[in-house]
Amino acid sequence: MSGLELTRRGFVAGAAVMGAAAFAAGAAGCASGAKDGGDGKAAATAADLPMGISQEDWDESRRFVTLPTGIQMSYVEMGNPDGEALVLQHGMTDNSRSWSLAAPYFTAAGYHVYLPDLRGMGKTDEPDGYYTLATYAADLKAFFDAVDIEKAIFVGHSLGSFVAQTFALNFPERVKKLVLVSSIPMHGYQNATLLGAYAKYVQPLADDGHPSDAFMDVWYACEPAEDGIRDVFDTFLGNMKTEAQRLSKKSWTNIFLGLVASSLEGMYTLFDHDIPVLVLHGDDDTMTLTQYQAELCELLGVGEDGYRNYAGIGHNIQFVIPERCSADILGWLSDGKLPAQ
Repeated sequence: MSGLELTRRGFVAGAAVMGAAAFAAGAAGCASGAKDGGDGKAAATAADLPMGISQEDWDESRRFVTLPTGIQMSYVEMGNPDGEALVLQHGMTDNSRSWSLAAPYFTAAGYHVYLPDLRGMGKTDEPDGYYTLATYAADLKAFFDAVDIEKAIFVGHSLGSFVAQTFALNFPERVKKLVLVSSIPMHGYQNATLLGAYAKYVQPLADDGHPSDAFMDVWYACEPAEDGIRDVFDTFLGNMKTEAQRLSKKSWTNIFLGLVASSLEGMYTLFDHDIPVLVLHGDDDTMTLTQYQAELCELLGVGEDGYRNYAGIGHNIQFVIPERCSADILGWLSDGKLPAQ
């Protein structure tokens, strides 16, 4: 792939509607968006954590914490403060809103849900230097420490799944279970494509420039595959496009080239196979290709009960089938097996 072939498309060939659509649209109530005084350790209470957040209120629901890695990180916190910690990590150039259609299913199941913005994305700081997987993992370790997460279920999409792999390799004692959505082994399989897209769409930008509307339309090209999200989907996707497009050229550069500079080659032999792993993938994914899924599962010890491929679904699984995606993750978390299709 090269140029506009590097898409995040999720075009649909028919997916079942699964109900409970009110959660997908977001319930009323927001967490405080006030910035902390430096150490960011304000304890959450049942009164200030929402179960769902509307698309209109998402941006104002972010909290902020200053980390010893040198950044102020933005994040959204939802659900039961006494529930099991579950981190939903977004993908490349995305932000916490990436999981906004799916998050209420996890809060409804009783989890304490955290949705961090990675450095250079969302409302998190954008320092100089390439953003490598090791850098993101170090930020998240500091985030866990700052908000008192001892151990969590880590769910990552795309770049977030690469970060999740890296985090589990470096800090296995902090991971209960690992869920990789639209992932591949980090052996540089995407490097040529990423460099080609960077050279064509990012490098030519003026220092204060931003990717074109045409590129953003292709970068986020997908259609909803569940009726319950159709009323909110255009608003959701429009916000995703706008928020990614307004990232600086510096952030786009550091995100793209930092990923190219990252590799987990040789580290997979160190993976702690006591950590259960679930892999979810769409067979129409043009970024994290189906041809690498068997290798990923072998490296991480994933068997039949821990792998699902969605027919006709592309890269942005939690965008287009948030209820089905969430139901599969929740079912696997409950008993170690995916629900029957």
